[in-house]
Amino acid sequence: MLTFDMSNQYQGYGFSQGLDRGLLVYHDYALLLEEGMGLGACALQSEGSTYFASINDIKMVNGSYHARYSFDRKLEVTVFGIKLHLITRMQEYLVKNFYMNHEKKQDQLLKLGLLFRKFFRVKNCFARVQSLGEVIISYKLCNNEILVNLSCKTEKQGNCLYVMNELGSSFFDQSIQDGEISPPPSGWQKIERPCELYSSIHRLAFAIVERNVPNNVRSSIYWGREHMVNHSCWAGFENEIIIESGELENYQYSVQFREVAK
Repeated sequence: MLTFDMSNQYQGYGFSQGLDRGLLVYHDYALLLEEGMGLGACALQSEGSTYFASINDIKMVNGSYHARYSFDRKLEVTVFGIKLHLITRMQEYLVKNFYMNHEKKQDQLLKLGLLFRKFFRVKNCFARVQSLGEVIISYKLCNNEILVNLSCKTEKQGNCLYVMNELGSSFFDQSIQDGEISPPPSGWQKIERPCELYSSIHRLAFAIVERNVPNNVRSSIYWGREHMVNHSCWAGFENEIIIESGELENYQYSVQFREVAK
């Protein structure tokens, strides 16, 4: 049985520890997140920096969660405990322009990156900053489907909004493509055809479907999985939305779960 909840108490572990999550997902009362960001968690990339959203308010009305977030947590990198802006910008650039564009090498790059981080004691931190804007999200619970409606307004134009729908990679260890159970994706890959992430433990699959893309934005859908114990344990889908005007109204998508027969 699937159940859902919203809270700012669960803040994960690993690379994303300390960040507020989106909608929490449980199956037979087991939380399925691990390091994943939940459903509908948001980040904003602006002028080469990434800002994560923290929860300001949560309400439950007529079977729907309504949440208001602020983009007020800036990703920064420390080396031997010292914040280095140049290293932060370099990491952002390499992830977006190198790591995400070399799908076949992502597993190797992830392992090399982890060794580099251990050797130089590189850590992520999320500094509180003045908010760059707000995002308002509603999650309508419809049995095994979540209908997500999202609107946001930012202080600056030309931003990229990332909407993360991530659960735990220990649970979602495979995929389903063309009706067949297959190996999971690595890193982030742009979706070219319908696909689902699949949990062999819970016999559960999930996918996302866009419902409404406003005319003033461009969107792409990615999926991926990283599994490094105690560091990066997520599997999910990411909506990448280019917002030139700084405003987005009623972007809609659904997260669809289904039980898979043995």
